[in-house]
Amino acid sequence: MISYIRGYYVILVEGIGIEQFINHLIKNGIDVYNVTKINNSKMQFCIDRKDLKRLKSVYRGNKFEITVKQKTGIPFVLKRIYKHKGMWICAVISLMLLMTMSQFVTDIYIQSPEGIKKEELRKELYSVGLKPGVYKKDIDRKEIRDYIMSKFDEVAYVSINVKGTNIFVTITKKAETLKSSEESNYCNIIATKNGIIEKVIPRSGNQVVEKGDIIQKGDVLLNGSNTKAIPEVWASTFYECKKSANYIDTKKEKTGESKKIYTISFYDKNFTIRRNIKYKDYIIENKNRKVSFGNYTFPVQVKESTFYETKNIKIKKDREQLKKELSKKVLKELEYTIPPSARIIDVKHDYKVNKNMLEYLITVQTSENIAKVYPLSKSEAEQIIIEQQKKSEEEEMPSNPEKRPINDIRNDFEDKNKDKDKEDKKDDKSQN
Repeated sequence: MISYIRGYYVILVEGIGIEQFINHLIKNGIDVYNVTKINNSKMQFCIDRKDLKRLKSVYRGNKFEITVKQKTGIPFVLKRIYKHKGMWICAVISLMLLMTMSQFVTDIYIQSPEGIKKEELRKELYSVGLKPGVYKKDIDRKEIRDYIMSKFDEVAYVSINVKGTNIFVTITKKAETLKSSEESNYCNIIATKNGIIEKVIPRSGNQVVEKGDIIQKGDVLLNGSNTKAIPEVWASTFYECKKSANYIDTKKEKTGESKKIYTISFYDKNFTIRRNIKYKDYIIENKNRKVSFGNYTFPVQVKESTFYETKNIKIKKDREQLKKELSKKVLKELEYTIPPSARIIDVKHDYKVNKNMLEYLITVQTSENIAKVYPLSKSEAEQIIIEQQKKSEEEEMPSNPEKRPINDIRNDFEDKNKDKDKEDKKDDKSQN
C-alpha cells in the first residue's frame, strides 16, 4: 500500500549474471523488492519511483538490457489525469451541474383525501410558487400552508416534505365536527399574562379560579363560556423595567510629553523615520504635507504623526442627576409596555450600584382585564355541555341523605312526631 501511494516501477532485466547486477543495485542504496526470476537470463523486480535516476546512473556501462514494464501508483494516475485536462475539466463541470440541478424541484406529488381535488390543489400550489424548477431553499412552507388552508375550508393541515428533488404534499382533511362552517359559539377564557386574581365577573361558563389565585399566561380561567356574554377577569399584574449607566467616566488628559514620527510617501512606497515610543497611554494626531512648486505638486507626501502621552482621569457624575435621567428613560419605556386599559395601582423605584455601574429599576403594579377568548370546536363544546348536564343531575338527585332537600327532611320529621303521639295515647288508655 505504501509503495502504491509513493509509486513504483516494474523493471525487466535481461542478460548474463543478473544476480550480480541486483546485488550491485542494493549496494548503491536502491531498494529492490518483489524479485521474480523468469529464466536463467531474464528477471523481474520492483523499485520505488525515486530510485529510477539512481538505476540509470548504475546502469550506464553495463551490458544488460533493462525495460520498464509497468508504472504503478497514485503519482502516475494523477499524471495521466493531468495530461487529459479536458476529461477532468468536464468531470468537474458535470459534478457542479449535478449539484446545482439537485437544488431545484423536479416533481411534486400530492396525496389528498376524498372530497379535495388534486387538480385544484396543484393549481393553487403553482400560484403560490410551489412548482417544478423552483429553488428548494426559496420554499416557504408556512406561507404555502397558510395559503392552502385559507383557500380550502376542508383542509385541517398541509404537510410539505422535501426528499431529494421531489416534493411530497400530504393533505389532512378536517373532521365533520371541526369544519369552520360548524364552529360553536362556546369558548374558554384563558389568561393573557401572569398575575394575581382580583375579581371574576362570570357572565357565562364555569369559573375555574378564585380571588387571590396566582395564575400564569395561558391558564384556563373559565370554561364553557358563551361568545355572546364574555366574562371579565381582573388581576393584579406587574411590569418591570431597568436601565443602567456608568456613573464614573474615564477621560484622557495630555501630560505635555510628545514625540513625532515622519513618514515619507513616494508613489506606493512608504519610508518611516522610527523612534522609540515608550508611552503606555497616548493619542495620535496626524498631519499630511505635500511638496509643491508653483502649480506643480511633486509625488512626495510627508505625514507627521505626533504621539501625545496621556493619563486617565476619573470623573464622577452626580448620582442623583443620573438617577433622574435613568428614571425618565425607564418610565418612557414602560409607557409603551403597559396597555392603556390597565389601571396603575403602585409604582416602586429601586436602584443598586455595582462597581462603576448604577442600575435603576422600576416595578409597576397594575389592575387589568386579562381575559382572552379561546374558541372551541363543536365536538369540544358538546363534551362540555354533556359534563355540565351530568353535574346538574347529580345536584338535583343527591345519593347522600345529608344532601336531601329541606322539604323532604321536614316531612320525615313531621311523620315521626305523629307516630310518637299515637303511641303515647295508646299507653294512656291502657293504664286507665
